[in-house]
Amino acid sequence: MSTTRRIHLNPQSKGNLGKSFEAEFRTAWLDRHAIHWNGSDLDDRHRTFASRHPDVVRSYRLGNEQESKTALLSLFRRVLKDTAAVHVIDTRAQADALILAALEELQLLEVCADQGVRFTFFLFPTDDTESMTNVGRLFLYAGDRVDYVVVHNPAKARGDLFRGSALEKELLAYGARAVTLPALTPTTLLAMEKAEALAKRSLSFAELSQVEAGHLERLLAGEIQWAMQRMFGQYDAIADLLVPAGLIHAPEKVATPAAPALAVQPQLNFEE
Repeated sequence: MSTTRRIHLNPQSKGNLGKSFEAEFRTAWLDRHAIHWNGSDLDDRHRTFASRHPDVVRSYRLGNEQESKTALLSLFRRVLKDTAAVHVIDTRAQADALILAALEELQLLEVCADQGVRFTFFLFPTDDTESMTNVGRLFLYAGDRVDYVVVHNPAKARGDLFRGSALEKELLAYGARAVTLPALTPTTLLAMEKAEALAKRSLSFAELSQVEAGHLERLLAGEIQWAMQRMFGQYDAIADLLVPAGLIHAPEKVATPAAPALAVQPQLNFEE
């Protein structure tokens, strides 16, 4: 069955990987292409995702194993009845065991596949063995039943524990694609926090990048615009793993005009 809808999920247990940071670029990219999306916020400690997108993101609370299973059952029943092309799920740290248990016990990968809904797992490898083990466990569980986007975050992982590893080769063999997050200056990151404090709510990257909105000064908003453009190009290149086929068409290649022929100039013979 062809894929008619996508669910974006990062079930990694480790926190402070840049997951919410990357999701902001991705949702801005979806908006840029006018892709109908909505989401779920499973980070009951912060609710940043729902706060930034209150009109399209619903919050859920993950408690103990049974409570998490109930919450995820409610979430996916709603997603399967929905018509949005993409559903983005933002999870809290240390929730991977709860999420994987629910996926298995509710047979969600199989049920979704039967309805033309396919998962894309976003994986954030870092320098430590815990992260590598976590990524490997997710891959062993899901196999070829999901698609994979590997997100490299130079601000969090400066070594090459993942690059060139057997795990990376296996993921690439299964069609995984990669993107690399741009680094924002500490000045801009601090200004973003101050802007949210003044607004008394979380602000999306799209809001922060709008100079006319007045959240950031021109130079800082410009840096976010630059970062968004960097990510948009990468997302365009892997659009087949992010949205159902046919929603985003590759830009037509414009033929480069041939350079005008240079007139043949008379040659001087200095030996005469």
